[in-house]
Amino acid sequence: MSMRSCIPAVLSLFSLLVAGCTHTLPPHQEVNQALQKTLNSSGYNYTSKSSITNLAVPVKDLKTAASKQQYLEKSLEMARGLSIIADGAIDMKNKKSEVLYNLHYDQDNVEVSIKVPLLFDYTTQTLYVGTTLFNTIFPMAPGNKGKLIRIDLNDLLKLTGEKSDKLKNLLGKKYFDSVNEGLKQGVLKGFAGLKDERFSDQPLTGDDKAAGLVRHITVRLNHEESVTLLLTIADTLIQRLYQDGVLSKEEYGTLMILTDKQKVDTYLATFSMAVTLDIGLASTGQISRIESRFTVAGKDNRYQVGVANISRFSRYDDPLFTIRPELTGTVDHKEILESILAARAAQKAEAEAKKAKEPKEAEPEAPKEEKKIAE
Repeated sequence: MSMRSCIPAVLSLFSLLVAGCTHTLPPHQEVNQALQKTLNSSGYNYTSKSSITNLAVPVKDLKTAASKQQYLEKSLEMARGLSIIADGAIDMKNKKSEVLYNLHYDQDNVEVSIKVPLLFDYTTQTLYVGTTLFNTIFPMAPGNKGKLIRIDLNDLLKLTGEKSDKLKNLLGKKYFDSVNEGLKQGVLKGFAGLKDERFSDQPLTGDDKAAGLVRHITVRLNHEESVTLLLTIADTLIQRLYQDGVLSKEEYGTLMILTDKQKVDTYLATFSMAVTLDIGLASTGQISRIESRFTVAGKDNRYQVGVANISRFSRYDDPLFTIRPELTGTVDHKEILESILAARAAQKAEAEAKKAKEPKEAEPEAPKEEKKIAE
Protein backbone atom coordinates (compact mmCIF):
# COMPACT_ATOMS: atom_id res chain seq x y z
CA MET A 1 0.00 0.00 0.00
CA SER A 2 1.44 3.36 -1.02
CA MET A 3 1.88 6.25 1.40
CA ARG A 4 -0.66 8.32 -0.54
CA SER A 5 -3.36 5.66 -0.18
CA CYS A 6 -2.69 5.41 3.56
CA ILE A 7 -3.33 9.10 4.20
CA PRO A 8 -7.18 8.93 3.97
CA ALA A 9 -7.26 5.94 6.31
CA VAL A 10 -5.02 7.69 8.84
CA LEU A 11 -7.14 10.85 8.70
CA SER A 12 -10.33 8.83 9.21
CA LEU A 13 -8.83 7.04 12.21
CA PHE A 14 -7.63 10.35 13.67
CA SER A 15 -11.09 11.92 13.30
CA LEU A 16 -12.68 8.96 15.08
CA LEU A 17 -10.20 9.25 17.94
CA VAL A 18 -10.84 12.98 18.27
CA ALA A 19 -14.61 12.46 18.23
CA GLY A 20 -14.29 9.78 20.89
CA CYS A 21 -12.17 11.99 23.12
CA THR A 22 -14.66 14.85 23.12
CA HIS A 23 -17.06 12.92 25.36
CA THR A 24 -14.69 11.34 27.88
CA LEU A 25 -15.16 14.01 30.54
CA PRO A 26 -17.18 13.00 33.62
CA PRO A 27 -20.82 14.19 33.45
CA HIS A 28 -20.40 16.95 36.06
CA GLN A 29 -17.28 18.33 34.42
CA GLU A 30 -18.91 18.10 30.98
CA VAL A 31 -21.91 20.15 32.14
CA ASN A 32 -19.66 22.78 33.75
CA GLN A 33 -17.69 23.09 30.52
CA ALA A 34 -20.85 23.23 28.40
CA LEU A 35 -22.28 25.98 30.59
CA GLN A 36 -19.05 27.96 30.23
CA LYS A 37 -19.13 27.67 26.43
CA THR A 38 -22.83 28.44 26.26
CA LEU A 39 -22.74 31.49 28.52
CA ASN A 40 -19.67 32.89 26.78
CA SER A 41 -21.56 33.20 23.49
CA SER A 42 -22.45 36.67 22.22
CA GLY A 43 -26.04 35.72 21.43
CA TYR A 44 -28.43 32.95 20.44
CA ASN A 45 -31.96 32.00 19.43
CA TYR A 46 -34.21 30.04 21.73
CA THR A 47 -37.62 28.43 22.07
CA SER A 48 -39.21 27.71 25.42
CA LYS A 49 -42.42 26.15 26.66
CA SER A 50 -43.54 26.15 30.30
CA SER A 51 -46.58 24.32 31.58
CA ILE A 52 -48.11 23.10 34.83
CA THR A 53 -47.77 19.35 35.23
CA ASN A 54 -49.37 19.06 38.65
CA LEU A 55 -51.54 21.38 40.70
CA ALA A 56 -53.23 20.12 43.83
CA VAL A 57 -54.86 22.37 46.41
CA PRO A 58 -57.27 21.07 49.09
CA VAL A 59 -59.95 23.59 48.22
CA LYS A 60 -62.59 21.95 50.40
CA ASP A 61 -60.37 22.33 53.45
CA LEU A 62 -60.03 26.08 52.96
CA LYS A 63 -62.12 28.28 55.21
CA THR A 64 -64.02 30.04 52.46
CA ALA A 65 -67.61 30.24 51.33
CA ALA A 66 -68.91 27.46 49.08
CA SER A 67 -69.34 29.88 46.18
CA LYS A 68 -65.71 31.00 46.46
CA GLN A 69 -64.52 27.39 46.66
CA GLN A 70 -66.31 26.61 43.42
CA TYR A 71 -64.74 29.66 41.76
CA LEU A 72 -61.28 28.62 43.02
CA GLU A 73 -61.71 25.07 41.71
CA LYS A 74 -62.62 26.40 38.26
CA SER A 75 -59.60 28.73 38.31
CA LEU A 76 -57.27 25.85 39.19
CA GLU A 77 -58.80 23.76 36.43
CA MET A 78 -58.16 26.51 33.89
CA ALA A 79 -54.58 26.97 35.12
CA ARG A 80 -53.87 23.31 34.37
CA GLY A 81 -54.61 23.95 30.70
CA LEU A 82 -52.35 26.99 30.38
CA SER A 83 -48.87 27.04 28.92
CA ILE A 84 -46.48 29.87 28.08
CA ILE A 85 -44.47 29.55 24.88
CA ALA A 86 -41.65 31.91 23.99
CA ASP A 87 -39.61 32.17 20.79
CA GLY A 88 -36.86 34.72 20.85
CA ALA A 89 -33.33 35.93 20.29
CA ILE A 90 -30.73 37.65 22.45
CA ASP A 91 -27.85 39.75 21.14
CA MET A 92 -25.28 40.62 23.81
CA LYS A 93 -23.13 42.75 21.49
CA ASN A 94 -25.89 45.04 20.28
CA LYS A 95 -27.79 44.98 23.59
CA LYS A 96 -31.16 43.90 22.28
CA SER A 97 -33.60 41.04 22.69
CA GLU A 98 -36.81 39.94 21.03
CA VAL A 99 -39.45 37.47 22.07
CA LEU A 100 -42.81 36.25 20.80
CA TYR A 101 -44.86 35.35 23.87
CA ASN A 102 -47.69 32.93 23.30
CA LEU A 103 -50.18 32.42 26.12
CA HIS A 104 -51.78 29.13 25.13
CA TYR A 105 -54.85 27.43 26.61
CA ASP A 106 -55.81 23.94 25.47
CA GLN A 107 -58.34 21.94 27.46
CA ASP A 108 -61.83 20.46 27.13
CA ASN A 109 -61.91 20.96 23.33
CA VAL A 110 -61.16 24.66 23.82
CA GLU A 111 -57.96 26.07 22.36
CA VAL A 112 -57.06 29.75 22.69
CA SER A 113 -53.79 31.45 21.81
CA ILE A 114 -52.78 35.06 22.47
CA LYS A 115 -49.46 36.18 21.02
CA VAL A 116 -47.45 39.28 21.88
CA PRO A 117 -44.25 40.04 19.89
CA LEU A 118 -41.76 42.35 21.60
CA LEU A 119 -38.37 43.80 20.70
CA PHE A 120 -36.36 45.69 23.30
CA ASP A 121 -33.36 47.86 22.44
CA TYR A 122 -31.42 48.53 25.65
CA THR A 123 -29.14 51.05 23.94
CA THR A 124 -31.94 53.46 23.02
CA GLN A 125 -34.32 52.20 25.74
CA THR A 126 -37.01 51.59 23.16
CA LEU A 127 -39.66 48.89 23.18
CA TYR A 128 -41.28 47.77 19.93
CA VAL A 129 -44.60 45.91 19.98
CA GLY A 130 -45.62 43.88 16.95
CA THR A 131 -49.09 43.09 15.64
CA THR A 132 -51.31 41.84 18.46
CA LEU A 133 -54.93 41.82 19.53
CA PHE A 134 -54.46 45.48 20.51
CA ASN A 135 -54.06 46.42 16.85
CA THR A 136 -57.59 45.12 16.28
CA ILE A 137 -59.13 46.68 19.38
CA PHE A 138 -57.50 50.10 19.21
CA PRO A 139 -58.11 52.47 16.29
CA MET A 140 -55.15 52.86 13.92
CA ALA A 141 -54.82 54.86 10.73
CA PRO A 142 -54.88 52.69 7.58
CA GLY A 143 -51.32 53.79 6.78
CA ASN A 144 -50.08 52.38 10.09
CA LYS A 145 -51.37 48.87 9.49
CA GLY A 146 -48.59 46.31 9.92
CA LYS A 147 -46.24 48.79 11.57
CA LEU A 148 -44.59 48.20 14.94
CA ILE A 149 -45.74 50.31 17.86
CA ARG A 150 -42.69 52.19 19.16
CA ILE A 151 -42.59 53.02 22.87
CA ASP A 152 -39.81 55.34 24.00
CA LEU A 153 -39.39 54.37 27.64
CA ASN A 154 -37.56 57.63 28.34
CA ASP A 155 -40.87 59.46 27.77
CA LEU A 156 -42.73 57.12 30.11
CA LEU A 157 -40.04 57.36 32.78
CA LYS A 158 -40.46 61.13 32.93
CA LEU A 159 -43.93 60.52 34.35
CA THR A 160 -42.46 58.70 37.36
CA GLY A 161 -40.87 61.89 38.74
CA GLU A 162 -38.04 61.34 41.21
CA LYS A 163 -37.84 57.62 40.43
CA SER A 164 -37.12 58.32 36.77
CA ASP A 165 -33.32 58.11 37.01
CA LYS A 166 -33.46 54.84 38.97
CA LEU A 167 -35.84 53.18 36.55
CA LYS A 168 -33.82 54.48 33.61
CA ASN A 169 -30.74 52.72 34.97
CA LEU A 170 -32.68 49.47 35.30
CA LEU A 171 -33.57 49.59 31.61
CA GLY A 172 -30.19 50.64 30.25
CA LYS A 173 -27.06 49.02 28.82
CA LYS A 174 -25.31 48.93 32.17
CA TYR A 175 -28.13 46.94 33.75
CA PHE A 176 -28.27 44.59 30.76
CA ASP A 177 -24.55 43.80 31.01
CA SER A 178 -24.61 43.55 34.79
CA VAL A 179 -27.56 41.14 34.89
CA ASN A 180 -26.10 38.90 32.20
CA GLU A 181 -22.69 38.78 33.88
CA GLY A 182 -24.24 38.20 37.30
CA LEU A 183 -26.43 35.34 36.06
CA LYS A 184 -23.47 33.81 34.22
CA GLN A 185 -21.26 33.87 37.31
CA GLY A 186 -24.09 32.62 39.52
CA VAL A 187 -24.97 29.66 37.29
CA LEU A 188 -21.33 28.61 36.91
CA LYS A 189 -20.70 28.90 40.65
CA GLY A 190 -23.93 27.12 41.56
CA PHE A 191 -23.40 24.12 39.27
CA ALA A 192 -19.72 23.82 40.15
CA GLY A 193 -20.70 23.43 43.81
CA LEU A 194 -23.03 20.47 43.21
CA LYS A 195 -22.03 16.90 44.02
CA ASP A 196 -20.65 14.73 41.21
CA GLU A 197 -23.11 11.91 41.96
CA ARG A 198 -26.03 14.18 41.01
CA PHE A 199 -24.95 14.01 37.36
CA SER A 200 -25.49 10.89 35.27
CA ASP A 201 -25.22 9.97 31.59
CA GLN A 202 -28.34 8.77 29.77
CA PRO A 203 -28.52 6.79 26.51
CA LEU A 204 -29.41 8.94 23.51
CA THR A 205 -33.05 8.55 22.46
CA GLY A 206 -34.34 8.73 18.91
CA ASP A 207 -35.43 12.32 19.56
CA ASP A 208 -31.97 13.15 20.91
CA LYS A 209 -30.27 11.84 17.79
CA ALA A 210 -32.77 13.57 15.50
CA ALA A 211 -32.02 16.86 17.29
CA GLY A 212 -28.29 16.37 16.73
CA LEU A 213 -27.43 15.77 20.39
CA VAL A 214 -24.21 13.93 21.17
CA ARG A 215 -24.63 13.57 24.93
CA HIS A 216 -27.57 13.48 27.34
CA ILE A 217 -26.87 14.19 31.01
CA THR A 218 -29.46 14.18 33.82
CA VAL A 219 -29.07 16.27 36.97
CA ARG A 220 -31.23 15.37 39.98
CA LEU A 221 -31.34 17.69 42.98
CA ASN A 222 -33.09 17.25 46.32
CA HIS A 223 -34.63 20.03 48.41
CA GLU A 224 -31.41 21.18 50.06
CA GLU A 225 -29.47 21.24 46.78
CA SER A 226 -32.26 22.96 44.85
CA VAL A 227 -32.52 25.76 47.41
CA THR A 228 -28.74 26.15 47.58
CA LEU A 229 -28.44 26.38 43.79
CA LEU A 230 -31.17 29.02 43.48
CA LEU A 231 -29.80 31.08 46.38
CA THR A 232 -26.27 30.92 44.96
CA ILE A 233 -27.48 32.29 41.63
CA ALA A 234 -29.57 35.01 43.31
CA ASP A 235 -26.78 35.97 45.73
CA THR A 236 -24.16 36.22 42.97
CA LEU A 237 -26.49 38.31 40.81
CA ILE A 238 -27.19 40.74 43.66
CA GLN A 239 -23.47 41.02 44.43
CA ARG A 240 -22.76 41.86 40.79
CA LEU A 241 -25.51 44.49 40.58
CA TYR A 242 -24.16 46.16 43.72
CA GLN A 243 -20.58 45.95 42.48
CA ASP A 244 -21.56 47.64 39.20
CA GLY A 245 -23.43 50.40 41.01
CA VAL A 246 -26.87 49.33 39.81
CA LEU A 247 -28.07 48.76 43.39
CA SER A 248 -27.69 51.22 46.24
CA LYS A 249 -26.25 50.13 49.58
CA GLU A 250 -29.73 50.09 51.14
CA GLU A 251 -31.20 48.01 48.30
CA TYR A 252 -28.25 45.64 48.47
CA GLY A 253 -28.73 45.11 52.21
CA THR A 254 -32.45 44.41 51.82
CA LEU A 255 -31.95 41.89 49.02
CA MET A 256 -29.13 40.10 50.82
CA ILE A 257 -31.48 39.48 53.74
CA LEU A 258 -33.92 37.81 51.33
CA THR A 259 -31.20 35.42 50.13
CA ASP A 260 -30.03 34.46 53.63
CA LYS A 261 -30.23 30.66 53.66
CA GLN A 262 -31.22 30.36 57.32
CA LYS A 263 -34.15 32.73 56.87
CA VAL A 264 -35.22 31.07 53.62
CA ASP A 265 -35.06 27.62 55.22
CA THR A 266 -37.42 28.86 57.91
CA TYR A 267 -39.98 29.92 55.29
CA LEU A 268 -39.58 26.69 53.31
CA ALA A 269 -39.66 24.36 56.30
CA THR A 270 -43.22 23.28 55.49
CA PHE A 271 -42.41 22.50 51.84
CA SER A 272 -40.08 20.20 49.96
CA MET A 273 -38.64 20.98 46.56
CA ALA A 274 -36.93 18.88 43.89
CA VAL A 275 -35.40 19.72 40.52
CA THR A 276 -34.57 17.45 37.59
CA LEU A 277 -32.67 18.71 34.56
CA ASP A 278 -32.11 16.81 31.33
CA ILE A 279 -29.30 18.56 29.48
CA GLY A 280 -28.63 17.80 25.82
CA LEU A 281 -25.25 18.77 24.37
CA ALA A 282 -24.46 19.57 20.74
CA SER A 283 -21.26 18.55 18.94
CA THR A 284 -19.92 22.06 19.61
CA GLY A 285 -19.95 21.33 23.33
CA GLN A 286 -22.70 23.89 23.93
CA ILE A 287 -26.13 23.23 25.37
CA SER A 288 -28.73 22.52 22.72
CA ARG A 289 -31.68 21.55 24.92
CA ILE A 290 -32.70 21.63 28.57
CA GLU A 291 -35.77 19.91 29.98
CA SER A 292 -36.50 21.13 33.51
CA ARG A 293 -38.97 19.72 35.99
CA PHE A 294 -39.66 21.51 39.27
CA THR A 295 -41.84 20.03 42.00
CA VAL A 296 -42.93 21.61 45.27
CA ALA A 297 -45.05 19.79 47.82
CA GLY A 298 -46.25 20.39 51.35
CA LYS A 299 -45.04 18.04 54.04
CA ASP A 300 -48.43 16.31 54.04
CA ASN A 301 -48.57 16.34 50.19
CA ARG A 302 -51.95 18.07 50.19
CA TYR A 303 -50.44 21.03 48.37
CA GLN A 304 -48.52 20.09 45.22
CA VAL A 305 -47.18 22.12 42.31
CA GLY A 306 -45.29 20.77 39.33
CA VAL A 307 -43.86 22.89 36.51
CA ALA A 308 -42.08 21.66 33.39
CA ASN A 309 -40.05 23.64 30.88
CA ILE A 310 -38.44 22.63 27.61
CA SER A 311 -35.93 25.07 26.12
CA ARG A 312 -33.95 24.72 22.91
CA PHE A 313 -31.02 26.90 21.84
CA SER A 314 -29.51 27.52 18.41
CA ARG A 315 -27.50 29.95 16.28
CA TYR A 316 -24.92 30.68 18.95
CA ASP A 317 -22.98 33.90 18.20
CA ASP A 318 -25.26 34.49 15.20
CA PRO A 319 -28.79 35.23 16.50
CA LEU A 320 -31.51 35.80 13.93
CA PHE A 321 -34.04 38.56 14.66
CA THR A 322 -37.45 38.45 12.98
CA ILE A 323 -38.75 41.80 14.29
CA ARG A 324 -37.20 44.42 12.00
CA PRO A 325 -38.36 48.02 12.65
CA GLU A 326 -36.29 49.32 9.75
CA LEU A 327 -38.26 47.12 7.33
CA THR A 328 -41.81 47.24 8.70
CA GLY A 329 -41.81 50.86 9.83
CA THR A 330 -43.00 52.14 13.20
CA VAL A 331 -45.70 54.31 14.70
CA ASP A 332 -45.18 56.17 17.96
CA HIS A 333 -47.30 55.00 20.89
CA LYS A 334 -48.35 58.62 21.54
CA GLU A 335 -50.00 58.70 18.12
CA ILE A 336 -51.95 55.57 19.04
CA LEU A 337 -53.04 57.14 22.34
CA GLU A 338 -54.16 60.29 20.53
CA SER A 339 -56.20 58.15 18.12
CA ILE A 340 -57.84 56.36 21.04
CA LEU A 341 -58.71 59.63 22.79
CA ALA A 342 -60.02 61.12 19.54
CA ALA A 343 -62.18 58.04 18.91
CA ARG A 344 -63.62 58.20 22.42
CA ALA A 345 -64.35 61.91 22.07
CA ALA A 346 -66.09 61.28 18.74
CA GLN A 347 -68.20 58.50 20.27
CA LYS A 348 -69.16 60.72 23.18
CA ALA A 349 -70.08 63.62 20.89
CA GLU A 350 -72.14 61.31 18.68
CA ALA A 351 -74.00 59.91 21.68
CA GLU A 352 -74.75 63.40 23.00
CA ALA A 353 -75.94 64.59 19.57
CA LYS A 354 -78.19 61.57 19.23
CA LYS A 355 -79.62 62.17 22.66
CA ALA A 356 -80.28 65.85 21.84
CA LYS A 357 -82.28 64.91 18.73
CA GLU A 358 -84.55 62.53 20.59
CA PRO A 359 -88.01 64.08 21.23
CA LYS A 360 -88.58 64.94 24.82
CA GLU A 361 -91.42 63.06 26.45
CA ALA A 362 -94.31 65.27 27.53
CA GLU A 363 -94.33 65.76 31.24
CA PRO A 364 -97.49 64.41 32.89
CA GLU A 365 -99.89 67.12 34.08
CA ALA A 366 -100.22 67.59 37.77
CA PRO A 367 -103.58 66.27 39.04
CA LYS A 368 -106.09 69.00 39.77
CA GLU A 369 -107.22 69.39 43.33
CA GLU A 370 -110.68 68.15 43.85
CA LYS A 371 -112.87 70.67 45.44
CA LYS A 372 -114.24 69.58 48.69
CA ILE A 373 -117.99 69.75 48.93
CA ALA A 374 -119.10 71.14 52.21
CA GLU A 375 -121.72 69.09 53.76
